[in-house]
Amino acid sequence: MVNRYFNDLMATITTQGKPTRIRFRVLLLIFVNVVINYMDRSNLAVAASEIDEAFQFTPVQMGLIFSAFSWTYLAFQVPGGILVNRFSPRILYAFSLIAWSLTTVMQGFARGFVTLFGLRMATGAFEAPAFPINNRVVSNWFPDQERASAIAVYTSGQFLGLAFLMPVLTAIQAELGWKGLFVVTGMIGIVWGVVWYIFYRDPLQHKKVNAAELAHIESGGGLVDKQDAQKHALSGGRI
Repeated sequence: MVNRYFNDLMATITTQGKPTRIRFRVLLLIFVNVVINYMDRSNLAVAASEIDEAFQFTPVQMGLIFSAFSWTYLAFQVPGGILVNRFSPRILYAFSLIAWSLTTVMQGFARGFVTLFGLRMATGAFEAPAFPINNRVVSNWFPDQERASAIAVYTSGQFLGLAFLMPVLTAIQAELGWKGLFVVTGMIGIVWGVVWYIFYRDPLQHKKVNAAELAHIESGGGLVDKQDAQKHALSGGRI
């Protein structure tokens, strides 16, 4: 059965020729996800002085607000990993992106310590599945010999989010205030969550992946189900 699968797959590769490179488009989507992820973490650092001025928080209260994200982000790592095993990246990442972006928008309407503290905790909880999803997507789309480079590329998005976007966030706050900063950054994430849902597919569901690229991924250790891959090959690279 396995030999027949590979024979059918190789026959399709012969007819289709050169592998497509859809996996690199997927990597770009993940990269943007990570940039937005870290943008919504770092916006508080930009807005902190104006928030403190608006609410007259004590140093202890500001410290709690800054740490709230990390508490739930850490606590929900394992539950987030369990969800990654149960739901497709397309659905779970879209939900996670839109959910944490909504809580980011809502931070712009916070009325005091309790509200802002709770919303930062919610943001951490909803962001928790993001990197487990990244790992699953890269494992599905990239063979072993390309996986480390793919991880390095999307991980670099966090440094872009933390460093190069800081002047942009500062400029947004200068124009719209701290409330506008949270609304704008949150809306960007909501829109991008929709973009992710529209364009992301697993390898066997992506209409533009040919059998040659699928074989390249699988032969290199990509996590492709062989039963579905056989259907993919026999259908000429479409399902």
